[in-house]
Amino acid sequence: MSPRLRHRLPWLICLLLLGACATTGQRLDALDHTLRQYEKAVRWAQFDAVYAHHRWSEDAQPTPPASLRNVRVTQYRVNNSKLAADKMHYRQTVTIHYYLLDSARERSLVHRQTWEYDPEQKRWLQTSPPPQFIRR
Repeated sequence: MSPRLRHRLPWLICLLLLGACATTGQRLDALDHTLRQYEKAVRWAQFDAVYAHHRWSEDAQPTPPASLRNVRVTQYRVNNSKLAADKMHYRQTVTIHYYLLDSARERSLVHRQTWEYDPEQKRWLQTSPPPQFIRR
């Protein structure tokens, strides 16, 4: 190895590592933004936006059921979360408190979310089903 290359090699390695960190940092910023947008969509009963955060199979692009117009969310609380070592997968569990407009009773559900980063779309998508608001 030439002395000239030997002196430049540490700098090249540093630049490559910084580039990788920037990409990971951008991906984590995108995750944070996505999670905030998803929470906001759930809290404000914007279920078209909730469904848009999900990865659906190409032959199935469901629309939110009409029954969701009857749902009002009162609380969205993250219970726990974990980012995978590859920083391409994320899991979180949330508790959602809600009521139905035709009922005065508050209910809650636990929603286990699995998120994956799609490098082609450069965005995070939820691979688990949307929350199921049910009448008990």
